[in-house]
Formats: sequence, structure tokens, C-alpha cells
Amino acid sequence: MEKIFYSLIIIVLLFLIIVLIIKNNNKKNAPKEQNGNVFYLGTYTQKNSNGIYKYVLKDDGYIDSLGLVAKAENPSYLAKSFDKKYVLAVSEIQDGEVKSFKIKDDSLEFVSENSSGGAHPCFISINEEGYVLTANYSSGTVGLLKLDEKGMLSDLLDVQQHHGKGITERQKSPHAHSAWFEKNGENIISVDLGTDELLFSIIDHKRQKFVSSEQRSLKLVPGSGPRHIAFYPGGNWIYSVNELN
Repeated sequence: MEKIFYSLIIIVLLFLIIVLIIKNNNKKNAPKEQNGNVFYLGTYTQKNSNGIYKYVLKDDGYIDSLGLVAKAENPSYLAKSFDKKYVLAVSEIQDGEVKSFKIKDDSLEFVSENSSGGAHPCFISINEEGYVLTANYSSGTVGLLKLDEKGMLSDLLDVQQHHGKGITERQKSPHAHSAWFEKNGENIISVDLGTDELLFSIIDHKRQKFVSSEQRSLKLVPGSGPRHIAFYPGGNWIYSVNELN
């Protein structure tokens, strides 16, 4: 009986050791923990970067890299659709492009692409209806597209061409740097670094074209070079981030 008892103890211990080994191996092979805020990072790809990368900001304040999730050329600015199912990315190249990707667990799955409406797009935004704005820096244009519920981008619907110049060496022509929907999702503010202007418009939904607002533009300090804006939470104020002054 004593031998049987010790044999049972040995069998139980061996079983527990095997269970611990299996658990340890599963932990090693499991994907990285993604507790925290997941975000995507666009890059310029002339050197070592290859496209869009995924990161997680953990509860302890540390950031973990989850690696490359989509290959793309110069995806310098990104935006998420309102339903959080898709990522939109510009390709900041001479023949500017916009790409859409479906968000998967470990990757971004390419869905569609189309023209951004100009050269070197550096900004993209989207409203709840799926209308997409692009700011094309070198051509001084803002493009209008639409994203459907399956993540497909429409053909280019319209292009808003900016005109004029500023007083500095970097302001010899228009340079659209960003284009924003106001909080109501309807009014649009386009920011032009080259002309020191904010330009106001809305979308004619029937024609799916840009229409200038009653106040067409607001001139800022000459040589200021506005780049981006931020909205005060109440919606009554905006702040301009200027690059040149």
C-alpha cells in the first residue's frame, strides 16, 4: 500500500509539472497583451519604415509596439471611420492617393484606394455620414470623397482649389495643410499655410460638391502659416496652430 501511495503522489506531481509547462508555453506563444488604448501610426517610407504600425498605450503608461500592420507608401496621416471598423490613410506622393483598410485583430486589410484630388496629401478627416476630406499640400487643394458601409471609397467627388500666396519663401503658392468638419459634421474649415487663410464651406448633398459658406474665408496674420486648428469643447472657439510665426 505504501508503494502505491508514493506512486500516486509521483504521478500527481508529474501531472502538475506537465500542466505548468503547457501553461508557460502558451503564455510565450500568445499574442502580446493589448489591454489599454490601441492606436495606429503612419510614417514616411523613404528609409526604414514600410507603412502603418500598431501600438498599444498600456494602463501603466508604457507603449508596446505590435509591429507593421499594413504596407503603404508615405501614409503620413490617418483617420478612423465613425464606426471604428476602418482606417483611412493618405499616401503623401506626387499623385496623391487615399486608401481604406478594414481593422482586423492583427493587421489592416486593404479595401480600396482612389485619388486624393491633388499632390502630396498630408491630412484626412471623415464625418459621421462618411464624407472624406483630404488636404493636398503641394497643389493647394482639398478633395472630397465618400466611404460606404463596406469600407469602399468613392471616386473623387469634388476638388476645392485654393488661390493666392503669402509673404515668406514658403508661401509662394497655396498649401492646403488640413481640412476639418466642425462639431455638427456639416461645416468645413480648410486651413491653408501658403495663403494664411481659413476657408469655410459646406457640402451640397444633392450634387455632392463643395459650396462656399456665406463667409468664404478668414485672413490670418501675414506670414503666420496656419497648419492645424483645434476646437474648444463648447464649439464657440477655434485655435489655429501656426507653423511660420
